[in-house]
Amino acid sequence: MRTRLLVALSALAVILLVAGAGNAASPSSGTIGPTTTSAAWQGQSYPATAIADPTLCPPASLDPTNAVCDHFALTVGVAPSYWTTSVGGASVTITWGSSDNDFDLYIYDSAGNEVASSAQGGTTSEQAFIPNASGTYDVVVVPFTVTNSGYSGNASFISQAPATYATGGPVAYHGVREAGANPATAPQTTPARYKGPQLTLQWTDVGREAAEPTLGVDKTGTAFYAAATFDGPGGELAHTLVLRSKDAGLTWQATTPELAGVDLHPATLDPYVYLDTDTSRLFDIDTLLAGTTDLSFSDDQGASWLTTFTVDTEATDHQTLIAAVPPAANPAVRPLTGFPKIVYYCVNSVVDSGCNRSLDGGITFTRTGGPAYLGFDAAAGGLCGGLHGHLASDSTGRIFVPKGHCGFPWLATSSDGGTTWSRVQVSKQIGVPDVQTAVAVDSADNLYYVWWDDVHHLPYLSVSRDHGQTWSTPLMIAPPGVQEVNFPSITAGDPGHIALTFPGTKSADRDDGARPWDSWVVVSTNALDANPLFVANIGNSATDPVHRGNCTGRCAGMFDFLDVVGSPSDGTVWASAVDTCTAQNNCNTVAATGEATDMRGIAIKEIAGPRLYGTPLGCKSKGHC
Repeated sequence: MRTRLLVALSALAVILLVAGAGNAASPSSGTIGPTTTSAAWQGQSYPATAIADPTLCPPASLDPTNAVCDHFALTVGVAPSYWTTSVGGASVTITWGSSDNDFDLYIYDSAGNEVASSAQGGTTSEQAFIPNASGTYDVVVVPFTVTNSGYSGNASFISQAPATYATGGPVAYHGVREAGANPATAPQTTPARYKGPQLTLQWTDVGREAAEPTLGVDKTGTAFYAAATFDGPGGELAHTLVLRSKDAGLTWQATTPELAGVDLHPATLDPYVYLDTDTSRLFDIDTLLAGTTDLSFSDDQGASWLTTFTVDTEATDHQTLIAAVPPAANPAVRPLTGFPKIVYYCVNSVVDSGCNRSLDGGITFTRTGGPAYLGFDAAAGGLCGGLHGHLASDSTGRIFVPKGHCGFPWLATSSDGGTTWSRVQVSKQIGVPDVQTAVAVDSADNLYYVWWDDVHHLPYLSVSRDHGQTWSTPLMIAPPGVQEVNFPSITAGDPGHIALTFPGTKSADRDDGARPWDSWVVVSTNALDANPLFVANIGNSATDPVHRGNCTGRCAGMFDFLDVVGSPSDGTVWASAVDTCTAQNNCNTVAATGEATDMRGIAIKEIAGPRLYGTPLGCKSKGHC
């Protein structure tokens, strides 16, 4: 930590360079705590200001109009002893309209010590977290480069149950290797020592029901979420709203493709959004009957859309889409327009898992060649079906399609733009009960494959360092005490950095129709090691489960899958969840059978802990946590 040492003379000199500011933060102070959990304010507006360093910001007493930097006095109304029985702190978020402007966020305690900061650049928000917050803080907003802009501020009190493994909570652990057949007794992990900042998660209802929600986050930190529920034509068909958040996931607004007020995607059988983090192109794709798909994309965060329609001669279901760099192994597959990537779209056509590609950024598509998988595969065991997981790609343009294929985890790989495919069985010992498996690729082109096993329903991880040709011995990676999960999803960042999400229960009694399930997020920053360390936490409150009873198959309103991604703006983990156990039927407070019938869309955002890119949140530098 460092202390602000300012002199009035230098502060005055800076003030004279500022081109006159508007009103200061309003209100100028606020208090948060267990009862009042949030405080909002409207920040100072600056006409033309450039403050390059927070040390140039005078204390509020020397700059009462906040002409140089804005100040908000935040009080966290709990004693330090509060955090001996709870985990959390204060999360502070600022947002503004355009990434052409740049505000930075610094927070100081009552002694003037910097306790948290966020200064990214090129975004429309900053978020900082004060662990174990207590007392009064000076929230300083620095107009790094600002022209005619103000900002909005929000402080939230985050409090979770302590790290008691019986009810969830932050925990670190190592996995369990299974070199042979799936053991009769379920393997269990045990807690491990961890010195870094605890994984702390923000849990937000997006304001709408959402079946199998996917999400994406762009370079500015703006997030997008596919929220589909059964409010389409006639009240029977499903309908997707694309939701957008510009304030680090705190609030969500619809930015769905429309023309003259008419929804261009009026109905869906399967919702899906995908955001390419390199170009920030956002895709919204909804499958329909008779092989027709509505597809729209936006290059301005959903403000405007171009809508196309893809038609496949076969039935389509369970689609996945990705934008990948042109394949190095096939010079014939190159973009025809200004969009620099090849867009791939793969679907379950029952008879196979077919893929299409677009050379014009998603306007038109043609079949790539042979399918990624055959629906009937005699070599794999017979009738395997066409359902599959979500696409991934690497830095050379290889594309990957994971699949639970005839009871085992497989990966299809194409290095020539989908013209030809090779298939590898990831594990011959640990089977999979479903088709939904997942794969992710880190920045060094290492692959990470996750699935849940067909005996104990626990999550397994395998790693490939040779582009998916060979795979490591499966590693069981459930947090300590977790007895069963469903459809784990995975993403990757820096080499060895991965994040997963899944619903999981600590009750082994499959006959218990009221057993509680939690929404888990798991992060590792050394997943390439022989014995990697995992840090995990639940997003929901330990006393408010996301589901009760059985969670196999579609797990009530969760449907087919969940999603997890990394933010390219700050490396934090974002995940989707579906809360089936809410105040509806009193499911969240009463343990009863058959009451988990809701389908609330949930966005989970990491606000402290190990990140997919860079230094863990809560650390000043690597090795100093």
